[in-house]
Amino acid sequence: MEFKDIKHIEKAQKFNREDGIKIFVVLIFFLVISLIAIFVHTGHNTLLLVFATIVGGYMAMNIGANDVANNVGPAVGSQAITLVGAIIIAAICEAMGAIIAGGEVVSTIKSGIVDASQITESRIFLALMLAALLSAAVWL
Repeated sequence: MEFKDIKHIEKAQKFNREDGIKIFVVLIFFLVISLIAIFVHTGHNTLLLVFATIVGGYMAMNIGANDVANNVGPAVGSQAITLVGAIIIAAICEAMGAIIAGGEVVSTIKSGIVDASQITESRIFLALMLAALLSAAVWL
């Protein structure tokens, strides 16, 4: 290994200002959705709701990042559109997809994946749904 190769490795491992800004934006996003969950929720188990909201926000970011990379990555790579243009297009399409097809997803989830009549306690149902949310987040 030559000295110039070591310099490239050191440069790749360096934590720069852009990385810090990205982490800051993600933490602000988690803080905002947590505060919304706290102030909108009027019942008990607020801490559990905040945890589920953060995991759901994490999933939303991962799903969005995966979709954006697959859909507009080649266009940005070939410089057919700018990165900002790609993010705007992706945000519009992701939101419209959730608005247009979101109801079908909800009806699929509530119609037979879990038979609610078999679950007698709400705590068990809550644990089951949280386990599904966490496993999906880890999978992504």
